[in-house]
Order: sequence, then structure tokens, then C-alpha cells
Amino acid sequence: MLTDLQRKKLTRYFRVYDVDDDGRIARPDLERVVENVRALYDVDTTSSTYRELREAHLVWWKALRSAADADEDGGVDLAEWLSYWGAVLADDERYDAEVASIARSLFGVFDTDGDGVLGADEFCNFYGVYGLKSALARKVFLDLDRDGDGAVSHGELVQMMHEFYRSDDPDAPGNNLFGPTG
Repeated sequence: MLTDLQRKKLTRYFRVYDVDDDGRIARPDLERVVENVRALYDVDTTSSTYRELREAHLVWWKALRSAADADEDGGVDLAEWLSYWGAVLADDERYDAEVASIARSLFGVFDTDGDGVLGADEFCNFYGVYGLKSALARKVFLDLDRDGDGAVSHGELVQMMHEFYRSDDPDAPGNNLFGPTG
């Protein structure tokens, strides 16, 4: 069962994916994110990079829809999203796989210089493709960069993700991974 704080954080996370703000996550939302990434990096739609990015997002969408779209209406509403995450968080193996997949995906797309860390600009790009403001991204980036080295390592990101998904400490920096919950 989700705590009140987890519900708030996961509701914020839902809003990040609901790009068109229609109260549900659907394939067009994911296609919009892919298009935003394509435009950000000026990737040709005929390139293998674009096809791989699009396919990865569509695979994720199909998996989410299969697991979360309880009423089979082609989208995932907030109640279905919260139910999905409640089930993920109750299953340690499934949770670990989900967090590892999300972290791997973020680094795969946004670590553009291949140095194994996300710099401030790379992190802001992540926020930008979801339509989130760069000023917020910079603030969150500073919270994520726990050792103050100007970069977010894979380990720092995973720690923040654990705080986001599992912590009920209202002061945990990871709570704001996808923006403020208030």
C-alpha cells in the first residue's frame, strides 16, 4: 500500500509522462517524448539511433499498458498508474528491475558525451524533453549531485530513485527527482 507521500510523488511522476495533460498516459505522450529527444539532438528520423530510441519507448509503453491499463482503454490513468506502482513497490525483484531499467535508459539517452555521468546540461535536457523547466532541473540537479562534483553518477541517480520511490522521509532530496510534489 502506498503512503501519502508516495502517492504525491507518483502523482507528480504521472504528470511528467502525461505530456499532453489529458489525465492519462498514452502512446502519443511517449511519441511526443521521442520527438522531443529527436529534435533536441537533431536526429534524422531515418537513422538507426532514432529507430532504436523509438522502439525502446514503444516497448516500454507496451509493457506499461499491458501491466497497468486495467480497463483496456488504451491509456493509463492516475488510478491505474498508482496501482501499477503499488504492485511494483511491493515486489523487490520487479522494483529492482524497473529502477535499473529507468536509470539505464536515462544514461543511455542523456549521457551524450559518454563519460558515465550526467552533467548539469545533460540533466536539464532530460527535464526539457518532458516539458519541465530548466530552472527546476538545475535545482534538482544540485540536490542530486550529493558529492558536489558537478555531475550525477549512476550511483547517485539510483540512490535518488530509491528515495523517490521508497522513502517516506519528507526531507529526502530524491523526493523531488521529477519536480516538487506540492
